[in-house]
Amino acid sequence: MNIALDASVLELPPTGIAKVTAGLSHACLAHDPGLTIGAFHRLPLRLTFQGRITAHPIGRWVPHQYWRSLVLPRAVRHADVAWFPWNGNVPRLQTSGIVASTIHDVLPLIIPGYFRTPGDEERYRARVQQDLDRSDVIFTDSVYSRQQIVTQFTATHEPVVIRFGPTMTPLSPDAPVGRTGDAPFFVYVGGYDRRKGIEGLVRLFLALHTDGRIRSRLILTGTPQYFSATFRDAVREAVARGAVEERGYVDEPTLAGLFHHARALVYPSKYEGFGLPPLEAMTAGCPVITTRATSLPEVCGDAAVYVNPDDTRAFADAIVSVETDALLRERLRATGFAQAATFTWEAAAATFLGALHTALQKRRHA
Repeated sequence: MNIALDASVLELPPTGIAKVTAGLSHACLAHDPGLTIGAFHRLPLRLTFQGRITAHPIGRWVPHQYWRSLVLPRAVRHADVAWFPWNGNVPRLQTSGIVASTIHDVLPLIIPGYFRTPGDEERYRARVQQDLDRSDVIFTDSVYSRQQIVTQFTATHEPVVIRFGPTMTPLSPDAPVGRTGDAPFFVYVGGYDRRKGIEGLVRLFLALHTDGRIRSRLILTGTPQYFSATFRDAVREAVARGAVEERGYVDEPTLAGLFHHARALVYPSKYEGFGLPPLEAMTAGCPVITTRATSLPEVCGDAAVYVNPDDTRAFADAIVSVETDALLRERLRATGFAQAATFTWEAAAATFLGALHTALQKRRHA
């Protein structure tokens, strides 16, 4: 079997979608020695492949919309599988093979106020439905996302859930960890996004420091992008008072070091299609504080301290407990390791390739 991969997402600075796409591709090659994968892209790749994946840069000077509608369909038309891993974006194809798309989530329909106008929502719904209609196999990240897809859309094929493995290599003895100092800290990993609950988290740490309830500061990772003036001002005040530190984007070895030394990952997101940071934290032996919202309980199981980020008092008590209770942290580390071990790339590859083989057989018999 040969797979033609739309590698457009790998042209961007590495995101969770890019990392799991690369991880799943490598796992599939390890699972099936006869498999070949060609990665088709327009711009230089930011996240490169290893092994038997061949990169095919094509049509660099063609405008993006024409590249996707004209150049890419011609390039993938002879493949057994044309795979679109970046939330669909499936062009019109004429192929003897099958089309597979990964729709990681449909959170825009869940997040209140996401769309500015009813027309924006209608266009989003039409695009996702078109992707579903053009796909022979649909993959998604969680049972929660699958339920939302089949509830919100007409899916001819039942979406297949792929439980991704960790994309981060655990800390090695000589890995750089950046500056940590002697004071304890918690870590937040993810975008500066309102849906992640980051503004409330910053304000909470500032209040805990002001009241003298904790010594730990909060380290924020991710490119600073302030979604409002009030959020920007809250971060600046918390930084000035020593409650918060901004690290910006950090590479994976440094992130592994932060996980290794942190009291816990604090991840108060209400809207997730999967939740890669908690999985990475558990893999690295870092306790997790998160919410029971959307897909996060699927990822964390019984290995996290769950909070309601809208209940400020209980959220604060949870942070204080994790900082001060060493036995609690050790229990969370142990259960986190066990929970993370249930997410393997071998299992993800077997599920992914099994679904593709089944769809190919149906196509050939038809």
